[in-house]
Amino acid sequence: MNELISVQDQMGTTIEVLTSQFVRENAGSDVECTASIDDDRRLSLDYVRTIVGMIINDPRVQNAVLLMIATNAITMGVVTFPVVQNDPDILRKFETADKLCLVLFTIESSMQLIYHGINLFRDGFLVFDMLIVAMSWTLVNVNAFRAFRIFRVMRLITRIDTLKNLVVALFNVFPKMSAIFMLLLLLFYIFSVMFTQLFKRMYEEDLVEEPYFDTIFHSLFTLFQMLTLVSLVEW
Repeated sequence: MNELISVQDQMGTTIEVLTSQFVRENAGSDVECTASIDDDRRLSLDYVRTIVGMIINDPRVQNAVLLMIATNAITMGVVTFPVVQNDPDILRKFETADKLCLVLFTIESSMQLIYHGINLFRDGFLVFDMLIVAMSWTLVNVNAFRAFRIFRVMRLITRIDTLKNLVVALFNVFPKMSAIFMLLLLLFYIFSVMFTQLFKRMYEEDLVEEPYFDTIFHSLFTLFQMLTLVSLVEW
């Protein structure tokens, strides 16, 4: 009797071991299957992004976009001519061409976003491109702001390396330009105080026709006129 009970206990233990092993194996296979599916999805997305990047960054495509921007800028100038403004049919054709360009610009920006992903927002020039396109769509149906569509031409800055380098150089020079501006203000203030003390009675004594140096504010304004060579008083 005791032997029968011992055999039953051994069989129960064996069944539990086999069951737990089976569960572990199946769980491991499920995890491997899920990981494999995730890897396949990731590879497929990376493949799509690579293909999109190869297309949109191809030199021929970029040259076509550059030509399209230049053409769109020229057509915006042509639309201002009376011969176009006075002919509704021609004007409608120009408007259709403008919207077609905007659609193509949107496709190009969308492809850049697909290729770069969130890294696009780390590139100031690409962000500038996207903002210009978004602003164009926002103002497309507002007649009062349609003139601002010409800002689309500024996308040429992001396409021509010489212009990009110039913009970067200007931003790098801004701190020094601010120092120069502060120096000019300091010089203006020094000479305004000096001229006010030296010549503030000239108007009272009828030596001049206007109170150029009666107060420090008059002196600042007079120095500004002398700097720009423009007589704002006559306006």
